[in-house]
Amino acid sequence: MSFLNGVLNRAAAVAVALVWVIPFTAPAAIGCGFHAPLDAQLESMYPGSFPVAVALRKAADSGVIDAAALEAPRTPAALFLETTPRLQRFKKALAASPAASELPSSFSLGYVESRLWTRISDSDGEISIEIHTNGPAPGEAVVLTGEPVVADLLAGRLSVDRALADGMILIDGNESEKSAIRHALNTTSTVNRISSR
Repeated sequence: MSFLNGVLNRAAAVAVALVWVIPFTAPAAIGCGFHAPLDAQLESMYPGSFPVAVALRKAADSGVIDAAALEAPRTPAALFLETTPRLQRFKKALAASPAASELPSSFSLGYVESRLWTRISDSDGEISIEIHTNGPAPGEAVVLTGEPVVADLLAGRLSVDRALADGMILIDGNESEKSAIRHALNTTSTVNRISSR
């Protein structure tokens, strides 16, 4: 019995140690939302990410975007497999945009609900994406939003102007980068010509 008590005591000590160590893990060691709890500090993702997350929640609560897409209890692997094709469609929409040539040489797209970063690059008129990066490069333009917003933009259910006005999209960079990205986003969707939603 004393052997069993010793094993149980050691197991309890390890469990207590983990309870104390895990909360103090450095945010850089946590990574994106595909590898960490979604309640991680949003502002450590990128300045302005917390207000975008609040705007997404308000939009979901008011029915502007799909609330289920923000709340769906998906595994990280399933989430990544669902996200990748949509990002590929977004890349194709940007490449087909008449404003694609105006885009900066690269910018990073961050999904605040999952903390997933994707780099979108333009090299000699060829748009490419790199999914699951470590975030924006120093000095790189940034677009913060949520996957439901990109889905609704691509489907023509939401206008870029509405998403920007409601804080569901934040574009950061110099003025010409912000203007070029906004123009390219506006031309990826037909919603601006058919609806004010």
